[in-house]
Amino acid sequence: MGKSELRSAEEKFRFYKEKRNELRAQAMELRDERDLLRDEREKLFAELKEEKAGRDAIVAEMKQHKEKRNELRDKIRALINFARESRRNASDTLEGEYAEVGRKIAQLEKELQIRPHSVKEENRIIQELRELRAKREALRRELQKKNEILGEVENVEQEIEKLRKEEKKENELVQKLYEESQKHHERVVEIGNEIRYLKEKIDEKHKEFVKLMEKADAYNAKADEMLQKIIEIKGERQKKKEEEQALLRELEEKSKEVIEVKDEDVEKFIEALKKNKKLKYP
Repeated sequence: MGKSELRSAEEKFRFYKEKRNELRAQAMELRDERDLLRDEREKLFAELKEEKAGRDAIVAEMKQHKEKRNELRDKIRALINFARESRRNASDTLEGEYAEVGRKIAQLEKELQIRPHSVKEENRIIQELRELRAKREALRRELQKKNEILGEVENVEQEIEKLRKEEKKENELVQKLYEESQKHHERVVEIGNEIRYLKEKIDEKHKEFVKLMEKADAYNAKADEMLQKIIEIKGERQKKKEEEQALLRELEEKSKEVIEVKDEDVEKFIEALKKNKKLKYP
């Protein structure tokens, strides 16, 4: 093989090696970019975990206040119904009836005092007075019960007002906690989108990295082929050179054995050198 073939192989070897190194350098840059994106994604995962924990803690607290608020609302509704029913049962005519019975009693008592009556008539009035006084006593007890109920209703309404204030406070807390949980939730969604975007970029970088490494490996294989070819060419040249040197040494040794070397014999040796063949002296 000639020098031109060796030079061509060496040039190709250098080209393949440079392309391999260039592609590997580009691949390493992509690998570093990919790893930076992975680090950024890991930080986002940590932040996402914190945001979820914060949101869940707020939601748990909000649930407690919701339950307390709903309990208060149930109590308020029950007390309102109780007060409404109590007022409905407390007759508004009791005072009038009680006053009317008292007026009749006073009138009959006065009639007994200022007018003479027969025994029969007097007994009738006394009996009527007895019945009216019994009715008045019954009305008095009903009025007393009514006042007691109204007093309870008043206490209930005060309790309702107190419970309403507590319920309002709990509801405000629920609303405040809900807004806080929403902020955490919005950040959770935002981080999730950022993580998905980074995953896409990481996958893209990794695919590009793999492609460049495959190309670099292909050029590396070609460089190895050229290197092997160079070794073979140089080996053949070295072998040829060694054979030529051996022939020259043989020619020199043979020339010492003869007194005269003919021109045609020299030409044979030279031709043999050219053809890498061993010569036999006559």
